[in-house]
Amino acid sequence: MFIYSRNTSEFRGRIPHYFLFPLNSIVYPAIKRSLVLCALLLLSGAQAQAASQKEILQTAKQRGLARHPTWLKLLHYERDGKRSVVLTDNFFLSPKGRTDPEAELTATIHAYFFPWDENADAQPRCRFPARYYWLSRQLPLPHYDVREESCQSLEKWALFDTVKSISLHLVSGYLGNPASTFGHAFLKLNTDSMDDQSGLFDMTLNYGALVPENEYILRYVARGLFGGYEAGFSDKYFYTQDLVYSRTEFRDIWDYRLILTDYERTLLILHIWEIVGKKFTYYFLDKNCAYRLAELLELVIEEDLLSHGRFWYLPVELFHRLNDMDNARQKSHGIKRVQSVRFIPSNQRILYHQLKMLTPDELGIFNAIVREGIDSLSTHLPQLSMDRQMVVLDSLLAYQQYKLISEEPNPPRQRREAKDKILLTRLGLPARFMPPLEIPELPSPAEGSRPMALGVGTALDVNDGSFLQLSWSPYKQELVGKNSLEGDELTVLDFTVGISQEGDKVFVDQFDLIRVLNLNTLSVALVDENPWSWQLRVGMDRIEENGKDRYDGVIRFGPGYAQKLKETVLGYGMVDLAGHAQSPFVRLRPHLGLKFDWGATQAWIYSGAESVDYKGAFRYVGGGKIQFPLTDRAAVHVEFSNEKATRASLGLIWFW
Repeated sequence: MFIYSRNTSEFRGRIPHYFLFPLNSIVYPAIKRSLVLCALLLLSGAQAQAASQKEILQTAKQRGLARHPTWLKLLHYERDGKRSVVLTDNFFLSPKGRTDPEAELTATIHAYFFPWDENADAQPRCRFPARYYWLSRQLPLPHYDVREESCQSLEKWALFDTVKSISLHLVSGYLGNPASTFGHAFLKLNTDSMDDQSGLFDMTLNYGALVPENEYILRYVARGLFGGYEAGFSDKYFYTQDLVYSRTEFRDIWDYRLILTDYERTLLILHIWEIVGKKFTYYFLDKNCAYRLAELLELVIEEDLLSHGRFWYLPVELFHRLNDMDNARQKSHGIKRVQSVRFIPSNQRILYHQLKMLTPDELGIFNAIVREGIDSLSTHLPQLSMDRQMVVLDSLLAYQQYKLISEEPNPPRQRREAKDKILLTRLGLPARFMPPLEIPELPSPAEGSRPMALGVGTALDVNDGSFLQLSWSPYKQELVGKNSLEGDELTVLDFTVGISQEGDKVFVDQFDLIRVLNLNTLSVALVDENPWSWQLRVGMDRIEENGKDRYDGVIRFGPGYAQKLKETVLGYGMVDLAGHAQSPFVRLRPHLGLKFDWGATQAWIYSGAESVDYKGAFRYVGGGKIQFPLTDRAAVHVEFSNEKATRASLGLIWFW
């Protein structure tokens, strides 16, 4: 029986101090037994955990997981397996992790057993979910769950329940930026939301160089070529990509929707979480957006997307590899990896197609309002019926919106005022049904010829007689080639070597550092749009005179105008100004050209004049080329010209 003191001032805890002795004999032994039991349980748990870690590490070592291809890909090791290309230190849990995959594996397994603390998102299990997701398939990780409740940031970002598929996007080339000349690629996580059918709020993964603002162009090119920039992956909503590529730079996009299993899709998404914000070294020609995305895909696709790469890896190369992979799978009755290819036209292409719906008179009124200003609405609109007024006003609204977006971030105030006034005028008229525009689809660049070209042929020259020609270019998208450039041309590092008929003479016949033809064939004539076409050539020609070769360096640029004359015929006129290493050093070269598109067969002819002195004398220049495809990777071409000497050639070209 216990008697509790009424003097609460003498309480120490819940037990009266002066009655502690009777309690000691009963309570203390029980407490001691409990403490001993807890200590034993904790000790046995720690021993079990240590044993579990040891067993898991032994199993990992026995199975050689440190050298498993997937583990090395998760760590972004170079293909020789010697070093990770990730520059960010906190990507590794071991101090040796950048060069020792086994040390990183050991540290990753140890970290799995770390106790949770208040900052759960900083825990390795939340930072590296793809590692543990893959390891859970190889090792018996106790109590593993891919959706760890403590990883709240990952749970919100990964959209486990909403991402239905993953797409690769191929963006057309853009001559306004050297790094974008050959196109771009990025990844998109598709939710297929009914509330967002355009997918503008789907997450994308983009890889790009971290370039300072206002970087000089020559410095930008040099550092991009030789690894002078760091680069990284960034996650953004698709509307930011759409704003830049489609609505500002007016570039078309092709959506390649991939077929992945649930496991593959989850592993890829979790690994994206691991690498966002991590730094790499950027190389414009090879370790670029396409290369890094191919590395990501190789994590879940067993086919090799990179091993056949030459000294550069262009965005379209990745999509050619996907096509090759699916063709091989079809032949072996396997499942394709590309479910569908969807064309996403640029904002400019959409606008022009809408304006093509106007009659010539309506287009004239449209241009008059654009030229004279919005105050002229009341002057020009009454010339049309109410129905056609609505059509013109809708077109004007689309045009002003197109201009507003392209002029961001600081569009002129007058632009917004013009749009508001057009909108108010349009609201004064009845609503009308607008059927969806059906934009003609442009084939993907990956459906055309591969960029690298190797050729062999024979040429007949009035000075040299016949000789063998060998040509090579790492990137050759010609005017007469099978490509998606719509009559344009872009060729880089184009070498042609000649070998005399006797075999005793080898010479460089022609070299082009770069050759560009940009034909702006607007489908409608707009007063406020740039109508100019242009061409550029930087290269060198061989000129044979009296049995001796001279080399003439050339830098030639000229503006002009192009027009689609028929569905299969495109015409243009150019006036080139050229600097030469041989006299005359400055030359004028006006000429006309026609390009014919007969399906698979393409042809081009040109005719013009070139100044031969500074007194106004000109000589005739002309030539042409026709190309017949044999297969997807080979074609025959015939070429003639009187530029350097009257010459004709016949050759075979392979694309690879």
